[in-house]
Amino acid sequence: ARAVSDNERPVIYECSAVFVSENATFVGYGKVSMPLLFANSGHMTVAQQLAHDQLFEKVSVGLGLPFVGNSAFDEFYELQQLKKSGKMRRKTAGAALLKEKLLREATLLDSDILKVSSFLNHMVDVELMEACGEELAERLEETQATKVLTVEATGLLPSMFVAKALGLPIVFARKSRQIGVSDSYQVSYKSHMVSSVTDLYVSTEYLTPGDRVLIIDDFLAGGRTADALIRVCRMANANVVGGGFLIEKRNDAGRAFLSGYQIPLESLALVSIDNGSPSVVDD
Repeated sequence: ARAVSDNERPVIYECSAVFVSENATFVGYGKVSMPLLFANSGHMTVAQQLAHDQLFEKVSVGLGLPFVGNSAFDEFYELQQLKKSGKMRRKTAGAALLKEKLLREATLLDSDILKVSSFLNHMVDVELMEACGEELAERLEETQATKVLTVEATGLLPSMFVAKALGLPIVFARKSRQIGVSDSYQVSYKSHMVSSVTDLYVSTEYLTPGDRVLIIDDFLAGGRTADALIRVCRMANANVVGGGFLIEKRNDAGRAFLSGYQIPLESLALVSIDNGSPSVVDD
């Protein structure tokens, strides 16, 4: 009988583009991973486009010149600058609504514990979550992710709407071993808010080599949860291509803690806690 491949088996499309001159060589690289069930030859053009876009940008930056003499190149260069500055974003309602909610309803439970239970982690404002998910999805769509990874339970709220906007499945890490799952990746971490060690489990069936993973969560505080999720992905030989968070607590320096991974991180609201009072910081 002929062997049949699993529909979840990743099909990886890779492409390189090279520019060579007397003084310099630049290489652009593009890679896309798709489950076999959805893969087709058209995905190769995505890898090619990613490689060409990266090459164009490297040549421009490396030679210290924008592309000139060709209107298409000029438009491409201008587009990259607009994207980097955030001026190309169409969906900005999520961040605006979230900041308004924080200003009106967020309080402190302790010296550094932000209470947002009226709209996020006890009673949920669904329209707010959808707007936030759509904005995070737009900010991170160029990562070419194939899966969204989060942790139960409140991480599922923004993740569902990010995944919906990008057309991706969600995998969520459990905090206890699931009955009926024989093989799991397991990591442990200690949150700055909880004194005990927390274990996370992700089935080996749903996180596979070649996956391009977006990590989504409600908070970026000390960065320990995101770090644990990144470590899970590395165990699976999956690639973490970005992270998105609703609220980032500036005082806890989670962004700095994760900086060694060199992945793009997006947060919709930056909160600072000073003298026992929370405030929303302008980006």
